[in-house]
Amino acid sequence: MEALPGPVPARGWTEYTEYARRLDEVRAQENARTAGIREGAAEMSDHADSLQARLETQRRGMSAFAQKTGLKFTPGAGARPQGPVEPQTELSQVARLIDAADRQGADAANRALQPNLLPASGPGMRGFAVYGVAALAIMVIQLIGFLTTGNNPGFLQYGVIVPLLGFVIASLVLRQGGKTLDPDVPAPALPTRMGLLLCFGALPVLFGVLVVLNR
Repeated sequence: MEALPGPVPARGWTEYTEYARRLDEVRAQENARTAGIREGAAEMSDHADSLQARLETQRRGMSAFAQKTGLKFTPGAGARPQGPVEPQTELSQVARLIDAADRQGADAANRALQPNLLPASGPGMRGFAVYGVAALAIMVIQLIGFLTTGNNPGFLQYGVIVPLLGFVIASLVLRQGGKTLDPDVPAPALPTRMGLLLCFGALPVLFGVLVVLNR
């Protein structure tokens, strides 16, 4: 008849319970690490979805802006990263690029609201500058007429036709320069009274200058 096994030594039982406790700790740590990885992956997935939604909104906005302003652009394919990719780092980089694109898009939209000519000036200053340049050009032409005709130029030619042509050309330049890329923004009204005064007042001013110089 076989003998029954004796009682388990106290030292062996202690080691067994210690190994079991360590195994439970390792298993708990692994479960926690796995749960953390899953939670991090879920957060990165949500972040990627939000970035994708922002990109889609940005794409629609850029397409509408380009169609509205008549601009043409060809979206190019970005370079693929070489080697292993860290998802969190790449998502942060994409988020920064999207933020920069939003700022640049806002700047482009603001510039589209500005006139083509002298955008930092108001309509009055813009009109004064354009009609003022036209008046100076008219005075130069009239002075050439005085010098080439022996101080006897034709009044109809140099006193009416030349100022009228200068006024018309300046008005066309001012009308085009006052437009914006956004077709919904109306062009400001032309300061025609100022233009007529400057262009047709060039001849009296020139007469006054010549009289003063001939004294």
